Amino acid sequence: MRFSAETRYPHPVLSPGTGDFSAGEFDMDFTVHEDPETGSLTLEHSTTLTENGIRSLVEEGKASVGCFVKCRDTYYSELLTLTWPGGRTDFEAGKLLYRVSLRPLVWMKCDIPEWDPGTINQEFEPPVALKYGDIIAIGDEHIISVGQAKLAPVESIFELDSSPDIPEGILQIELERDRITILVGEKTQESILLLRGQAQGKPIVMNAVYLPAVMEVLDALRDSGGQYEGLRWYSPFMARCDSKGIDPAAEISLLESAQSLLDSPAQLLSQIVREDE
Repeated sequence: MRFSAETRYPHPVLSPGTGDFSAGEFDMDFTVHEDPETGSLTLEHSTTLTENGIRSLVEEGKASVGCFVKCRDTYYSELLTLTWPGGRTDFEAGKLLYRVSLRPLVWMKCDIPEWDPGTINQEFEPPVALKYGDIIAIGDEHIISVGQAKLAPVESIFELDSSPDIPEGILQIELERDRITILVGEKTQESILLLRGQAQGKPIVMNAVYLPAVMEVLDALRDSGGQYEGLRWYSPFMARCDSKGIDPAAEISLLESAQSLLDSPAQLLSQIVREDE
């Protein structure tokens, strides 16, 4: 069975927004446990399925509950059958890394010529025929972050460089390099490096340099994030976003997201005040 989030089905599918069923929901909660020494991973799941007809199919062994797991960085792409209603799945080291997509699914294990649980939208003219392999429920996509990249400070993904073409005091962001590059004039670079090496200067650099830089990156990812997927900074930056529950494509405040990624940098300014007292 092949799955695509864009697929449209000729039979009713329980999924957010489809309206194929008059009642019921389907979703999974996931908990990730990583072993930092071995790199192995355990994925725990618990299932919510409140559409009684589909639930009965699962409990009678006529349908399977599982999850489509996709990891772009390791090329892992598998449909896993999971235990009902909860359980755990172990992954050996290297199978999953950085950004991993989890999509809960329910699919048929047999043919049912006529099926009508009483909740199917009348547009399908129930009873409906279900065939082996038909997907009958799709949950929301869950994104998890695997590996140590999510623990790295966001500023470690950046580098500072100077350019004679940039006026002093102006920041420009270059996204086509292996690391996100903050480009400034030569004298501005000297000032930033000097401040970064001082205890009182670090909060100033974080708020005056890195905060607007992160906002610029989030803005670029919102407009055309796919074009940067092949660059080395993309996976660790997205891993940090995923660990903070931030979707760069969502229409949310860039300032709010950037502050979250940098762990509320404005609170660091109080260090300067305390040291001057």
